[in-house]
Amino acid sequence: MKKMLLVFNPKAGRGEFIRKLYEVIDLFSRTKYRVEVYPTIARNDAKSYIQEHGSGFDLIVCSGGDGTVNEAVNACMCMKKLPILAYIPSGTTNDFAKTLKLPNNIVKSAQYILNGQPHIIDVGALLSPKQELNVRYFSYVAAFGLFTNVSYITDQKTKNILGRIAYILESIKQLRNIPSIDCIINIDGEIINGKFVLGIITNATSIGGFQFFFEKNVALDDGYFEVVLIRKPKNILERQEIINTLCNSQSNSNLVILRTASRIDFSSTHSCDWTVDGEYGGQHKEITLENQHQALNIVMPNILNP
Repeated sequence: MKKMLLVFNPKAGRGEFIRKLYEVIDLFSRTKYRVEVYPTIARNDAKSYIQEHGSGFDLIVCSGGDGTVNEAVNACMCMKKLPILAYIPSGTTNDFAKTLKLPNNIVKSAQYILNGQPHIIDVGALLSPKQELNVRYFSYVAAFGLFTNVSYITDQKTKNILGRIAYILESIKQLRNIPSIDCIINIDGEIINGKFVLGIITNATSIGGFQFFFEKNVALDDGYFEVVLIRKPKNILERQEIINTLCNSQSNSNLVILRTASRIDFSSTHSCDWTVDGEYGGQHKEITLENQHQALNIVMPNILNP
């Protein structure tokens, strides 16, 4: 029998995965997997457990929100032999799952894994000049500025009760005062500078539970990030112009900069907070983001034969 390591966050979402745990194990067992189950008990527990024990398994399956899959990705990237990773979304927004085209239904996602195929996809690396040996990887997004702290400052209890509405409510609070970050950004040799309220470096089609119009241009294995930079609006009209551009692919604005890039070098006048896959990514004044081309082996569903 093949060996599977199933690591899950029991606090993710509304705890639905625990209620579906027997069905999931039964499904995997019937397909000749011997399943070892590990529920996480603290932050970074998934990463440390997978990194320490995952090498002896044919398939590693993680379940939770974007933070859990981020830990699993970081563990896989640090292992000597690249394992095969699969993901069952059970968090609040599950942005990475949308990119992988996984359903929110837990049992159905497990079925998709069994009928899917491993694919080699890109992974992002966050490199600090002061911590060159301490690389942080991200599966789908690294960002700074407005709204980027919403996912990790909204408490889990509120997320469980309100779901995606909790993110919207916290975002509305931040609209009262829009701070900007004065920075210089080198995007594959192109220098862009100014005051920005938001910067997104992503390999996904959904951020914060919302779909962006650059979805058709996203490929998970092309060696490039999608980059969105939003300049600080000077008035209400410019703010509305930005919203229209983000929500409508037919709109254009000089306030919204769209690029693709394999490397981004960021420097700002003051340290600013970053988020990595919806989790706090630390304060950085200088940071480099590199696309690790086709670095992660992950199971993606066969949509034609789920």
